[in-house]
Amino acid sequence: MGLKKSLDRVEHLDFLIRSKSTGTPKELAEKLGISERWLYEILNELKHDFDCPIKYSRRRRSYVYTCRGSLMIEFMSEEEQRSLNAGFKIASEFSELFCFTAV
Repeated sequence: MGLKKSLDRVEHLDFLIRSKSTGTPKELAEKLGISERWLYEILNELKHDFDCPIKYSRRRRSYVYTCRGSLMIEFMSEEEQRSLNAGFKIASEFSELFCFTAV
C-alpha cells in the first residue's frame, strides 16, 4: 500500500473519530476499506506509539478521543518543531510529523 493512501486513511479515521461517527469496529473497518485486524493494529499504534487518546464508547457506538484535539500529519522544519509547544513524534522512515494536539 502506498504512503499517500495510508496517510489518507489515517486522516479519514481521525475525521470519523472527531465526529464520533466511526460505528462499530466492523463498520469502521468497512468504511476504511481494511480488515478488522488491520484496524486494530492501526488503532493500537496510534494509541501507544503516537499517544492518541482513543477509546471505544459503547454508548455512542463509536471510537472517540478522550480529550478535544485532532491528529495532524505534516512535514515541519526543525525550527518549526522547536517553536511548537505541543508534543510530537516523528515517524523517521517517512520524515513526516505526527502529533496529537489538544484544542
